[in-house]
Amino acid sequence: MIMMYRQLCSEFYDVDKKYASTKEVNFYQKFFNKNDLILEPMCGSGRLLIPLMQKGYTIHGIDNSPEMLKACKERAAQLNLAPILFEESIENIKLSDQYDGIIIPSGSFQLLYPRLLAFQVLEIFKKHLKPAGKLIMDLFVPWDVLYENNEEERSTREVTTNDGVLIQATFHNKANKYEQFIVGETRYAKFIQEKIVAEEDEQITLCWYYRYEMELILEKCGFKNICCEKRLLNNTDYMTFIAEC
Repeated sequence: MIMMYRQLCSEFYDVDKKYASTKEVNFYQKFFNKNDLILEPMCGSGRLLIPLMQKGYTIHGIDNSPEMLKACKERAAQLNLAPILFEESIENIKLSDQYDGIIIPSGSFQLLYPRLLAFQVLEIFKKHLKPAGKLIMDLFVPWDVLYENNEEERSTREVTTNDGVLIQATFHNKANKYEQFIVGETRYAKFIQEKIVAEEDEQITLCWYYRYEMELILEKCGFKNICCEKRLLNNTDYMTFIAEC
């Protein structure tokens, strides 16, 4: 797996994404109680993990980005929280615990590429779930690419940190709508007093899946009682899949 979410990306992400909304956090109350043990693969800097901990849930996080995990620990410490975190690529995880739930919000699962890797990871998730444990994950389809025939896109966004530092992200995305993936190249630049003090390049590949396609994949991987809810989060339409081990 390509290393993603390094230092500048982590700093940009923390300003741009902040924490999950109360509505998003409360969604999980339908599925878990405070005695359950939850795992969040690709947890990043704790956008969802930390608010769930604040609500009293026991949740472990795993990510292959040391920068993201460092940010997660620091942000949690500011709230007197000490999350249990593992630095590992999820295709390699062999954790000693089994979990009542595995959650992957905001389309993070779609960063698994090629698709064969995604299928292998689903099987790994199943091994880490208790009997009747739940897998919950958000997926989205980039409809703008499909409807607007916009197969190549360039854009720039900027955020300002609490100490007044500007971080600029320049995106260049190329979509293959027939094989259902987008290759995204991003350059992050950090400015202090209008002078670039750091730069960082990143490349990701993001796959997408249609509803019935993913339901069939989950079924093939041995999941059952599969359902899908439509949710609007951060101005993005998500399909939230819920499946039992």
